Amino acid sequence: MSCGNPHATPCTEVLSLLYVYIDEEIDEVHRIEVTAHLGECPPCVEHFTVERRMKERVRAACQAEQVPDQVRSRIIARIQQVSITYRYE
Repeated sequence: MSCGNPHATPCTEVLSLLYVYIDEEIDEVHRIEVTAHLGECPPCVEHFTVERRMKERVRAACQAEQVPDQVRSRIIARIQQVSITYRYE
């Protein structure tokens, strides 16, 4: 994906950073690069907008459901029972 114009940060790199950018988990240097790129690349802005809207819709859909405390307790108990065996060969 590219608008055909040269960018300081390539579209492929920006697209690989979109999720951490949307989640605000990106470091400051990359945040500045992605923000600058989005200011000059309409195709990447479109991709960013789609991903951000999808994340918002998933978040909204998940907030409506509450897991009962009994189910949550059973899941946690089950996770604590799991043991992992590592074999080094």
